[in-house]
Amino acid sequence: MQNRRVTFWATMLLVAMVVLAGCAPRSGAGDAAAMTSDPMELVVDLPAIVLDVQSDGSVSVGNVPLAQLGAMAGADLSTVAVDPSMVEFLTGGDIQHIQVNNSSHGLLLLVNGEAIPSISYDGESLQATADALNAFGMAIPMLDEALSLVDQIGIGVIMRFPVAAGAAQIPLYVEGDGGSAAEAKAAQEEFLAAVGAPPRINLPIFYEADGSFSIGDLSDEEWSALTGASLAALRLNTSVLDGLAASGISKLGLGTDAAGIHIMINDNALPTLDWSGGKATHLLNLADQLGLWDMLAPGMNIGEVLATVDSLLPVIQVADFDLTVHLPGSGVASR
Repeated sequence: MQNRRVTFWATMLLVAMVVLAGCAPRSGAGDAAAMTSDPMELVVDLPAIVLDVQSDGSVSVGNVPLAQLGAMAGADLSTVAVDPSMVEFLTGGDIQHIQVNNSSHGLLLLVNGEAIPSISYDGESLQATADALNAFGMAIPMLDEALSLVDQIGIGVIMRFPVAAGAAQIPLYVEGDGGSAAEAKAAQEEFLAAVGAPPRINLPIFYEADGSFSIGDLSDEEWSALTGASLAALRLNTSVLDGLAASGISKLGLGTDAAGIHIMINDNALPTLDWSGGKATHLLNLADQLGLWDMLAPGMNIGEVLATVDSLLPVIQVADFDLTVHLPGSGVASR
């Protein structure tokens, strides 16, 4: 029995060493560890684990096949693989690596060393997420406890794909002035220089108990008469209003600014969809690089579509937009 225990722990140590040998620097490493010096508090702050995907879809860590590592640890990982056609598609589009990185500030997603729209959060927004799920009857066991630990855990996974013949190697983290962040910053600065100040739209919508609504000082019927378009579809069913009231929801908010897309429930902010720092620009560039626009809009002039998107993106990102829905019983007068 003693020999079996020694063999088990020796195997686990060997697996851990192999995994750590296949690690790489992680963006935000050290943040979770820096949050506390209390030895009684849980902190996990590790480098990023690198998974190398072969052309046949098999996966290895530190040059050791994942299936072999699983066998050493007593787990069957032989079915963990990537569809070879997906590997071929990504390699053909020069996607060399994809990263998922959790830190104390959020969940960061990177493709080819640059971030795409990601999720940013703090302890309060994580708690607001748990409260919202509970309010909507979507309670998940141990969710509160799990979310309270999220910002104390710093881990990451990098999936590396085969590099196409003749393609230049892309670093895991692209820095400097040549990336999408610089491209987005220049476009936003050019737009602001032309208009002077960021556009601002504040759209408060007040619902009544019968499902009708008003915007500003005009009812939905008055808006329909003014615009010539029926807004009846925006009325809410009374059962929906009753359900929201029963859940304690009196106000819903949606906003955008240079940082990203924000959602509010009863003045409590949920995690933000972060598109700052060129993340949205990089995502659009990747879609073009992979030929996704041709797949989504066959027959269209993709050049014109991309030119329109490029011109609108800095406008959307720098605009300060707030839409707030006030529900019956919120205590805010509608007119």
